[in-house]
Amino acid sequence: MFTITHVTQPTVDTRHPLLLLQSEHGDRFLFGQIPEGTQRTFPENKTRLSKLENIFLTGEMGWNAIGGLPGMILTLSDQGIKCMNLIYGNNILNYIVSTWRYFVFRFGMKLNTKILEDGDIFENKLMKVRSIVVSSPSQPSFAKTLSTQLNTGLKQIVSKMFPEHEPTAKHDPASDPQVNVHLPGEYAIPRQSTSYEINFNPIRGKFKVEEAIRLGVPKGQMFAQLTKGITVTLPNGNVVQPEQVLEKQRSFAKVLILDIPSDSYLPQFLEKFQSYENRSLGAVYYFLGEGVSIDQSLLSLMQQLDGERTQHFVSHFEVCPNSLVFQSSAITTLKLKAVQNKNYNLPRTDRVFSRDFYECFKKNLPRGSSQIQRNEEPLSTDIDVNKVHVLLQNNGVVVEPYTDGEDEAKIRHLKPTKATKSWAELYEQHVTPLAIPGATYESTVESQANVNNFNSEAKKGKVEIITLGTGSSLPSKYRNVISTLVKVPYNNKGKIQNRNVLLDAGENTLGAILRLIPSVDIPNLFRDLGLIYLSHLHADHHLGIASILNEWYKHNASDPSAVLYIVVPWQYNIFVKEWLGLENNEILERLRYVSCEHLVDGGYVRKELKPVPFEEFAATTKPALKKRRLEFDENSSFRDRATITQMYRDLKILRFQTCRAKHCDWAYSNSISFFTGSDSSGVFKVSYSGDTRPNIEKFSKTIGRQSDLLIHEATLDNDLVEDAIKKRHCTINEAIEVSNKMGARKLILTHFSQRYPKLPQIGNNIEIEAREYCFAFDGMIVDFDEIGEQTPHLRTLNEVFIEEQNCETTQEESV
Repeated sequence: MFTITHVTQPTVDTRHPLLLLQSEHGDRFLFGQIPEGTQRTFPENKTRLSKLENIFLTGEMGWNAIGGLPGMILTLSDQGIKCMNLIYGNNILNYIVSTWRYFVFRFGMKLNTKILEDGDIFENKLMKVRSIVVSSPSQPSFAKTLSTQLNTGLKQIVSKMFPEHEPTAKHDPASDPQVNVHLPGEYAIPRQSTSYEINFNPIRGKFKVEEAIRLGVPKGQMFAQLTKGITVTLPNGNVVQPEQVLEKQRSFAKVLILDIPSDSYLPQFLEKFQSYENRSLGAVYYFLGEGVSIDQSLLSLMQQLDGERTQHFVSHFEVCPNSLVFQSSAITTLKLKAVQNKNYNLPRTDRVFSRDFYECFKKNLPRGSSQIQRNEEPLSTDIDVNKVHVLLQNNGVVVEPYTDGEDEAKIRHLKPTKATKSWAELYEQHVTPLAIPGATYESTVESQANVNNFNSEAKKGKVEIITLGTGSSLPSKYRNVISTLVKVPYNNKGKIQNRNVLLDAGENTLGAILRLIPSVDIPNLFRDLGLIYLSHLHADHHLGIASILNEWYKHNASDPSAVLYIVVPWQYNIFVKEWLGLENNEILERLRYVSCEHLVDGGYVRKELKPVPFEEFAATTKPALKKRRLEFDENSSFRDRATITQMYRDLKILRFQTCRAKHCDWAYSNSISFFTGSDSSGVFKVSYSGDTRPNIEKFSKTIGRQSDLLIHEATLDNDLVEDAIKKRHCTINEAIEVSNKMGARKLILTHFSQRYPKLPQIGNNIEIEAREYCFAFDGMIVDFDEIGEQTPHLRTLNEVFIEEQNCETTQEESV
């Protein structure tokens, strides 16, 4: 028996579907795409990934398809998984994984990339998986394919990103000549889509011992041979066939997983499955991209594949609801909003559904749902509508054994044990019992359904902060990884111009924005985004940047004057150039890069290390390469004053400084002083610590001195100083001390350990000298003038999270 669980469905949190296949012995396999946010679904739904060794990637490659994969690999490695196979239909996969080499590094895990070209088969003791690779007619004729030499070199790089043994010294990928390698350019992600056919191995029939003895078969070797399906000849010359002493073998229905990115692929899929044998086809999954039309052509494909017992599962942005994927986090937001109503937006769940699909297959939609009809005539089909299902998270199927010729293929549809609840139900269950003063369902939910508390009319000229993610290390049920958006208005002779600055962007930062901000306000937010700053190369701080770049371009492509500044460590700029070179070169033309090192305070600018040319890397033996000393890039120590000056001019900046953080190599803290208006010399200064130990001399007393706003990491509680020293982070008291020494006017504490996902330690703290302060929560929207309004509610907030604290304690005790 095999179980297929729907891990994700297309929502703003998780952009693509993913399936978890599990055998009755616990072997696990993933099929689908790994968008940002995927790994967070596992703790949310208490899903374990032990015995996971194979991930079958589907569809076209692209950051929106695999943006969650680097972080998930790091997490699985930390959980003790020793071997992982990434399986796909094109060797561009090796190039893609190699682009992560400056920030994905784990010892003790063996990562393999396995390429299954069209028709190739992956086989193990449980199943055979056949690859189905379909090319789009729009595949550019000039698209280069990876040569054998390049592919071999890329696999070597991947192996060095995941060495078997821990390095004896502190490892910096940039200083490793086996990792810091220049990748050849001029390659693009191919317009090819990978799908799979899963054939489960049949179960051999039970051995009929009594019948074997009756036929005169002696116990021992002949028993074993017959069990294995081998014919035997008895001493008396009689021949015994295996079917005489074995019950009939039992089979399993096969499963198809079809990933169709756009309409351009449909003719190829129709042709490929024109004469497909569907008698034993139990389930078909249709992973449909946003570029696929719900029309008669799609239904023709479904009709071709429809067998007597076939179940059809459809995933599409106009079919699947935009459900709350991270319900635990949504409940937290609901509680916080009940305490401080104007500081949080209700997570958005709106979606426009396909009327064509829902009417054709007679499916019910929630009352009041928005619908769109794209076909002039109603769709028609001969498929039994009860066999067509909307792919929903936590649904699934059980594939059960059957006897071919006697039974029909057995597929059982699993419904979720945890039903999706309405806001009214969530409020009644989780908020009402708290008896929060002044909070009602009407004031917290009903009157706020379409309210955006960020950049509202009343806040147009105000500095505002959204703490999009406030956790450290990896996403958890209650806190996503770190990201902070700061809006600094500029008054240009009475006209307000916003400058949005993103300080770090951990995985699924875009998902948080799309969940919190109404779709009508998204274009302005990204048109106002002028700067992305990355403090260091740890994955929890930047795996969301690529998605942000794509979304920014989506809203700025039509404005040729729009540019976006990225202030990042030099290694990350290499990744950006390599990745966008694969995916969208046009975005690169709009980016203006400044190295964090070029803004460092003082006269010394550290030199970058030149990557080894790929040809030299590929031609050099491993021992010789290991001993090779990397050269410094002599020109890299000259500050890019032209770009810095233009950034100052475009973003109305007086001064932008960094200092080296006390965390990892190439890590920084920063301070930015913005002019506030054209008619005055007023300045707003914001400082951001990134990850660091307390840095009094360089951060507090130098670049950050007298900041208007300090945003500082406060990873650990005060009694965990030793942990903070070991992991090079700050305790809450240490962060407060930095603020006090800096003379910061206001303080926001963020980046809390995921061991403490609720309210951080609020007692036993030293005196905070800043005029106002607050503790950050995911999705918190705070006006700079009102940062201190959280303080009177701290006791209430402590009581609000008793439910979560009890739940976490119970789970820890049960482990």
